[in-house]
Amino acid sequence: MTRGVLVEDFSVRAGSGAQLLAPTSLRVPHGTVTALTGPSGAGKTTLMRAVLGHLSAGTTRAGGSVRVAGQDVFALKPTALQGFRRENLAFMSQDPGAALNPMMRIGALLREAAHGDTAIEGVLDRVGLTARCLRQRAGELSGGEQRRIALALALVRGVGVVVVDEPLAGLHGQLRNGIADLLRSLATEEGVAVMVSGHDTAVLHRLADEVVTLGTPRIALKQLTVRQPEPPAPGPAALRAKGIRAVAGRKRLLDSVDLDIAAGESVAVIGPSGAGKTTLSRVLAGIHTDASGSLEVGGRPLPVGRGRRSRRDRRRVQLIPQDPLSTLNPRHTVLQALSRPLRLNGMPRNAVAEHAAGLLADVELNRDLLHRYPEELSGGQRQRVAIARALAAEPDVLICDEITSALDARTAESIMELVRHTRTDRGIGVLVISHDMAIVARYCRRLVVLADGEVVEYGETAAVLGDPSTPHTRALLV
Repeated sequence: MTRGVLVEDFSVRAGSGAQLLAPTSLRVPHGTVTALTGPSGAGKTTLMRAVLGHLSAGTTRAGGSVRVAGQDVFALKPTALQGFRRENLAFMSQDPGAALNPMMRIGALLREAAHGDTAIEGVLDRVGLTARCLRQRAGELSGGEQRRIALALALVRGVGVVVVDEPLAGLHGQLRNGIADLLRSLATEEGVAVMVSGHDTAVLHRLADEVVTLGTPRIALKQLTVRQPEPPAPGPAALRAKGIRAVAGRKRLLDSVDLDIAAGESVAVIGPSGAGKTTLSRVLAGIHTDASGSLEVGGRPLPVGRGRRSRRDRRRVQLIPQDPLSTLNPRHTVLQALSRPLRLNGMPRNAVAEHAAGLLADVELNRDLLHRYPEELSGGQRQRVAIARALAAEPDVLICDEITSALDARTAESIMELVRHTRTDRGIGVLVISHDMAIVARYCRRLVVLADGEVVEYGETAAVLGDPSTPHTRALLV
């Protein structure tokens, strides 16, 4: 019997009877890496959480078993399971920032989790971070930095099994390869059993001893030719931002960033992890308040920073996050999630359900999903619901922050096609934040390159990617 992970004919169903995970068997011995891949909705996250002995509310084990270090995790009572996890398992979710206590400094988080006299600064060095992070809180870190801190928390605990869900999503090429090398060294040098999921099959095959593909292969979408994105429609800009600055405590996050997006146009913001991309999106959406500069949306000035936006103005810029689970209330159905923005826009209560069904149709989802909860949806379905909720607010601008990074290639393409049709049909300006240069090249006419909070390059996408003028841009093409 393996000392790592042993899964035998394990399957999971939703309360509705839908199959969330087909019967699956796999082994992850100590000192090895097993990678899970497959289309969105195949059950990768469901299986990884099952290794922790956890099933989402409303789901049931349909059959099979999961053993970790020889222990059937579903045979343990809650208190015993909690202790077993603490001693044997580390888990990093698709949204690692949500698991970091926002009130604690990183140093305190690592010391609290450390096993014995583990050298914390040495662990930070292994994940490519400096001791400067020890004095910061999670909210002061970029998404990539949060992901590496979550890995550091797993390392300092010294457990025998590490389960990492989509650790490469939303990272640029060099960092993606660095994280893959770190996971490989965990297995090879420290004898840890590593289970990892993702969609970058080239990196996964290089990283893993075994790659397990879940789910039935889908019918391929018709091959799309490389498209020249449409020129912007004449008229006022959907968004015009000038001199955007942002800080977190004493740390400068953005410095004098300018950006403009025409109605119906898609503009990309790219850059390495920590460049300030997500901070920029949060400033534009009115979420990050320690900021300054000027902003016009649809020709109307909007406050930046601590200035309070009216309800009408808040709906003008809608942010769609990388992981919609972090913003979709797990206790609310899809209908409830869509109802709030519709009601805030003044829609009569008796018209909400039908309009919500129409929004689902707009994002190519069946109205039967109205009564499902977020955890009963695939990653692609959740992203479509997030887009539908944003559209319910009738915005002038959509900000898409790494919305395809945790999706398989076919689903990512279908999501971006949906965004393209939406912006052209509704005349919405779209800001795309992505590390996927193929997505940027296909769907964005212009791009802006950020590094260390500043614009270092901008222009027509084809020209910039074809002949980058800065080392920052060249590094993104690795």
